[in-house]
Order: sequence, then structure tokens, then C-alpha cells
Amino acid sequence: MYEDEETGYQGNEDEKDNKVSPKQKQKKSRRPTNVQTANDLSAKSTASFFSLCITGQIVSATFPLGPDKDFIFCRYELVAGPDWQLASGPQYGITQMSTNKSGHFNDKIVFNMPIEVTYKSTSPFGWPQILVSVFGQNGNGNESLMGYAHVYMPIFGSRQQNEQISSLSQAPILRPRSPNMLGDITSWLLRRQPELKNPKILLDGAQSKGLSMESYGTLEFQLHAVMRGARKLGYNWHA
Repeated sequence: MYEDEETGYQGNEDEKDNKVSPKQKQKKSRRPTNVQTANDLSAKSTASFFSLCITGQIVSATFPLGPDKDFIFCRYELVAGPDWQLASGPQYGITQMSTNKSGHFNDKIVFNMPIEVTYKSTSPFGWPQILVSVFGQNGNGNESLMGYAHVYMPIFGSRQQNEQISSLSQAPILRPRSPNMLGDITSWLLRRQPELKNPKILLDGAQSKGLSMESYGTLEFQLHAVMRGARKLGYNWHA
């Protein structure tokens, strides 16, 4: 009797060990799936691109000998490589008309045109540039080209408030010259300067190598940059 009771007692313990609740089975079976989902989330959170946020403005234009037009305005375009995608902000823009007729002939012509864009990219190749076409308008309303200017977007962050003057970047205003004397006479009679059919060739040194250009003034920019995600892609840039 003692042995039977002992064996029966042991059998009851074995049955208790073999009896597992369905909730515990589900928990055991769900453990590897939870690990997989965590790995998937960590893989999805890995950055595949970096973003570049640009804020600033086209500040002013300066002509040392004074502009030959009554009013000045600018048209700008943002140009970037094939790996860059414009996430937010306008790619094209136009400033208001401005003049310095109330002051000295070589005073600054102020625009203060705001710029705020965000780019996404996987490679720094084809870094964004801003291409500006400067136009003038006389009293009769006739418009003519005064020159082109372009500058690269900054890489590093903004300056402090007391250093804003030093953060201004200047770009020369270049205008094409006529290839011969007949072209100079024609442009003087028509009061129109020669224009480039595709101004983007100024951004490529190989294509603009044979162009005849002359400096007519300077254009001032104030641009600040904020970059995110570059280090995760292996780009360690330091200011």
C-alpha cells in the first residue's frame, strides 16, 4: 500500500508537471516572434539618408559704379545633384523691386528675400547651389539682364547673433560679354545685355571655361545650415 500510494503520488506530480496552461504555451511560442519584431524595428530605424535644412536670405546687391537701371530685382533657382531631393520649400523665387535712388549711387540695394528649404540625400555629390539672375528695369518698364551670381549652400551650422555680419557671404555678379565689336554696338543700341540660354552652365567649370564674363557688382547672402543623420552614414564633418 505504501508503494502504491508513493507511486500514485509521484504520478500525480508528473501529471501536474506535464499539464501546462495554454497561456504559458502562447507566451513561450511568442518569444522568438517578439525578438524578430524588435530586430525589424531596429533595422527600420537605421537612417538611409541625411537631411540639410537651409535658412537665410538674399540680403542686398552692390554696384561700385552704380546700376544703370532705376529698379533692380532678382530671380533665383536652387540647383542640386541627382541624389538630392527637395523635401520642403520653393525651388524658384523672385524678389521685390528695390532701388537706391534716394541715397548715394553706390549704396546697397536691399532685398532681404527669405529662403527656407530642406533637402534629403544619400551622398554629398552635387551639393546644392543657389543661382541668381539679376535684372533691371528702367522708367519705361523695359527689363534687361544685369548679371548672374551663384553660391554654394553652407555645410555647417549658423553663427551667433553678434556674428551675423561676419556670416555674410558675397558672390560676384557676372554678366556675359559680346564676342565681337558688332555685338557690343548692337547691345548698346538696344540697351540690352547678352543673356545665356542656359545659365546653369555657370555651375559647371568645364562648360563655362570658354565664356567671356565681366564683373559688374556683388550680391550678399546670409545662409545658415542644420544637418541631421550624416554621421550615421559615415560622413564625419567638423566645423
